[in-house]
Amino acid sequence: MKANWKIALMCFATVAFFACKPQNAPDNQGGNGGGGGEDTEFVSKVSVSDKSIAEWATLPAEFVASCTCPAGAAMDALKSAKVYADQVYINILVEYDPEQIVDRAWPAFHVYMNVDNSDETGGYGDQFLDPNADILLETAVFAEGEPHNYNPAVFKWWGEVGGNGWAWTEHWQEEGYYQDGDGLKWGAIIGEDEMPIGNSQIIDDKYIEIQLLRELIPAGNAKGWADEFGIGFDIQQNWSSVGFLPCAEATDENAAGHARKLQVKIDK
Repeated sequence: MKANWKIALMCFATVAFFACKPQNAPDNQGGNGGGGGEDTEFVSKVSVSDKSIAEWATLPAEFVASCTCPAGAAMDALKSAKVYADQVYINILVEYDPEQIVDRAWPAFHVYMNVDNSDETGGYGDQFLDPNADILLETAVFAEGEPHNYNPAVFKWWGEVGGNGWAWTEHWQEEGYYQDGDGLKWGAIIGEDEMPIGNSQIIDDKYIEIQLLRELIPAGNAKGWADEFGIGFDIQQNWSSVGFLPCAEATDENAAGHARKLQVKIDK
């Protein structure tokens, strides 16, 4: 990826705002709200500004991937997750346990994605049985006690294929990612709030609903996005995970309760 990748993404973001407004999106923001007008070509079935999750009951079931936290899980601050990817957006609905998310100064929420649906790229077997995550998204879901919009930083997998441990470091060796004066982004290829990637809402202090503009998320590898991809999540307190999904019951053989990521087929 060359140094002009930010310019290309910003140009796409401008086009996407006018051509792909989510359902009910207000005209003054690129998040969920609605639009209309002759420039609107695509309207998402999911809104992240309506304080409701009712639309999830009407989505095409064959394209909604879901999981629940089983009894006996090693960590259970995340209770369930659903994912629906349409032509433009990745829509996420996660249920959390508010009694476990008590430190709301900056609780990080991570999204791990195997964007090319391949085990030949990516890694991070720390929380999942399939170490093939190409991309990691990170920002907080609360900030100083108030809901925080999920417009995340984007990190790519720098390590060996199938490896463990994410490299939270600046990587200067790849031309175009970092130059002096860019600021400290802890190795992110896109910083928090640097691009209009995501919008979110907290509902009933129970659900996190997130909408991500897929085309603004770099694939992190040469293969690019597949029509089907893997996805997983975790939530943290003081930078330590207290829940992740998908997960399995903790057993002697699998004490951490690791499972494979959800498989999501894009509804085109």
